[in-house]
Amino acid sequence: MTPGAPSQMRVFTALELPPALCDQLSEVVASLDALLQHGGVRWAQAEGMHVTLKFYGAVVSEKLAELQAALKQAAESAGPMALELQGLGVFPHPLHPRVIWVGVAGEVEKLRLLYQKVEQVSASLGFKPEARGFAPHLTLGRVKGHLRPREREALADALARQRGQAFGAFTAETLSLMRSDLKPTGAEYTRLFAAPLSSQMG
Repeated sequence: MTPGAPSQMRVFTALELPPALCDQLSEVVASLDALLQHGGVRWAQAEGMHVTLKFYGAVVSEKLAELQAALKQAAESAGPMALELQGLGVFPHPLHPRVIWVGVAGEVEKLRLLYQKVEQVSASLGFKPEARGFAPHLTLGRVKGHLRPREREALADALARQRGQAFGAFTAETLSLMRSDLKPTGAEYTRLFAAPLSSQMG
């Protein structure tokens, strides 16, 4: 970074999971990882698991206060929501998996309304709306290269067996702004700010 240039942080907004549920999902990760012998997937760390609502990328530090105020406004439009983690899947296609995910069920309509509000207040600050539609999920891992055919088949079988399986439930009560630091061992996440989902109408 050149002297005098504004500092930047990679940030995103998310719903964080309670530790017990993170531990439960780490067991799911361990069982899937055992199917993939050459470490072809970068798995999410248990302590950093979350449901992402919007990824902003690199944001200058001076803009963070505005972003926090906007997210507080978004959070005030929604109340706590009961969510469940259910089923496994991949993006974009089972034959070419790039992202391995856990689905989100429960009060998903409340979650969609919160997502829309986050997009709205973010756009008011100049952040581009997400081009893809919102598909509520939690990322368990990202495929680093190409899986071997045998591994791909084993992964597809495991996902099919657990398609409708419930992994746990939680009540989302806060909207968090998270910092993402890329390390050789994977991304590390730090909460910068959390706003309560406080609407009595949520």
